[in-house]
Amino acid sequence: MSKDDEILGRLRDAIVNLDIEGVQKAAKDALEAGIPAYRAVIEGMAKGMEIVGQKYEEGEYFLAELIMAGETMKEGMSVLEPHLKAGDIKTAGTVVIGTVRGDLHDIGKNIVVTLLKAANFRSRR
Repeated sequence: MSKDDEILGRLRDAIVNLDIEGVQKAAKDALEAGIPAYRAVIEGMAKGMEIVGQKYEEGEYFLAELIMAGETMKEGMSVLEPHLKAGDIKTAGTVVIGTVRGDLHDIGKNIVVTLLKAANFRSRR
């Protein structure tokens, strides 16, 4: 296993284990290792959210874990997001997305916005 794969695996696992400190450390480690931020989001954190979704579908995780996974991903994104905007990456388009204020689905919306940003879309909330 390469060092990049090890770091991306730690990002994934931090999301699955709802480890906010771990996701922040792994995100910083990814940047320090030269892993592009978009790759860290897609190959690390998004994979973790996929596993969280599977655990939810199987009844192993519940709504509380989904909320915590979203918060964990948000904390990781706080480290990576400034680096997503860096560079001359052409945007793929603009997405307009929203929910009713205070709606619990706001969590899912924020996760989708994060993944769209990582895929070079601009978002308007």
